Amino acid sequence: MDDLWRSPVPDLLFEDEQDTRIAELGRLLDEPEAVTGQTPLHRVTIFLTYRCNLDCPYCKTIARSEAELVARPQKRLTWDLERFERYLDEHEGTPIRHLHFTGGEATLLRTLPQMIRSAKARGVEQVSVTTNGTLSPQRYLELIDAGLDEVRVSIDAADPSLGEAMTGRTHAWSRAVETLAALGRARREGRRFFLIVNTVVGAANRGQLPELVSFLLALGPDDLKLITDVDQRDGLGSFPGALDVTRRLREVLANFAPAAFPLLRRKLRTVFARDAIGLEHLPPTEGWRCFVPLTERTVDGASYYPCSVYLREGGTPLGPLSDSQEVQRANSARFAREGACQSDPLCRKYCLHCTTTYNVRANGARR
Repeated sequence: MDDLWRSPVPDLLFEDEQDTRIAELGRLLDEPEAVTGQTPLHRVTIFLTYRCNLDCPYCKTIARSEAELVARPQKRLTWDLERFERYLDEHEGTPIRHLHFTGGEATLLRTLPQMIRSAKARGVEQVSVTTNGTLSPQRYLELIDAGLDEVRVSIDAADPSLGEAMTGRTHAWSRAVETLAALGRARREGRRFFLIVNTVVGAANRGQLPELVSFLLALGPDDLKLITDVDQRDGLGSFPGALDVTRRLREVLANFAPAAFPLLRRKLRTVFARDAIGLEHLPPTEGWRCFVPLTERTVDGASYYPCSVYLREGGTPLGPLSDSQEVQRANSARFAREGACQSDPLCRKYCLHCTTTYNVRANGARR
């Protein structure tokens, strides 16, 4: 069964997780305003900081200039332990299935182990982090010992030269590879956590994707997720040798059990697809709704947003984080009912494939 190869951390990419969420929505499909403090949050994504020690060219999250900080002052803010624990207190009585830390580079926060322990102590079921992997491997083992369930290490190259171009820093790639190898060994030696590699696919590395995947899988992760560079989506699959790249990737996977690497196998189907990102390919549907904000929260140090795409692309937040949870739920329900995602420029261009698929199924369940 695929479940034996999958992370315990739920991922909306999988159809059974979509079905579970839709079933739990129940009357919220037709009455978003019925959401309460007892409605489970399937995922809370916290952008702990906008600071990062790398300068990846495709990243839209980090602050790159003083002018950007002036335009988006929330990018000056970094969470501390006191604020995080207060945030957990604000959700007392609300089941949280999954809490994900990201940034910026979330592991730069010295108090991250304490945050993980606090989340676990308060009943958060699964905790994960996305990282560039450039800190000492011991740092990540410390997070795992604190209760971290899943680590996602971002690596986009199989050699130092391209690695430097993809990170904007000398030696960052080699440090991330060292971390991935160390975490792979820790998994084989019995450390209990799930290890995933995130790889952003763009024009710079698409032609070497079979070699890159082979290189990364040899380092011992449990799975690998291919992520489309959203601003290159239109032409990402149009290059000489594209069919050969896909064929060779399938040959790489043929060396493993058919159920192994389910994330990689699913993303291989869509990473080069023109319609994998955005809603522009969907026929207009009256009353189309996005159900993500009802059972997820995406927050930075200042505000809460409909989703991570809205935050990364500079969209308008739903409100300030100082809003009461009652107000946050009301604003989230209002977005679900009135968001008009099919005409929203951000949603039309950038909506993630898994989110689109989930909402297609959820909207279909209303009829």
